[in-house]
Amino acid sequence: LEFSKHLIKSGLDCSIKEDALPGRTTNIDDMRDGSHLNGASVLKSSLLSHSPLDLVIFMLGTNDLKKRFNRSPEEVAFGVKELLKITQNTLSRKGTWHDQRFSKIVVICPATLGSKAKDPKWSNFLEWEGAFEKSKNLLVSMEKVTRERKIYLIDSNKYIKSSELDPIHWSKKTHQIFGLKIADLILNKLRF
Repeated sequence: LEFSKHLIKSGLDCSIKEDALPGRTTNIDDMRDGSHLNGASVLKSSLLSHSPLDLVIFMLGTNDLKKRFNRSPEEVAFGVKELLKITQNTLSRKGTWHDQRFSKIVVICPATLGSKAKDPKWSNFLEWEGAFEKSKNLLVSMEKVTRERKIYLIDSNKYIKSSELDPIHWSKKTHQIFGLKIADLILNKLRF
């Protein structure tokens, strides 16, 4: 909400189309909670149904760190790479029938999990066991993938921290801070 308000207030004529889904993974089926959570399996249709899209922002990877998926930071980044390939091959930006274009892309590396994720007394510890350390190493793997695909990467850790009460999610204030910062980066770095 803060993100879209700030963009509009800055004079940018835009609308935000959010395609968020709790539990979504990058490119793997979740056999416990449902294969519909596989982001890669629905991405192309989402891009085309929401088009025209000048900019696509990805912030995925946290759910891939759940223990049951047994993924390394490199494997999570590879999942993001698959999403980038799909987007870079989908004509989803404004254009005429014979002059369609590709959307610009930004990747946001998710914030490191809160330290409570390491606490065996935390109610969801077993589901997320080992994820804290992996989340700390995710940025290096994301940098490699985005550099290779020539995509602008934002490290969310520079601006926010995950909640200490719920190490997977953020506080309302953190959401507000992050929304404003991302809006500023988009306006100043991508020059829309």
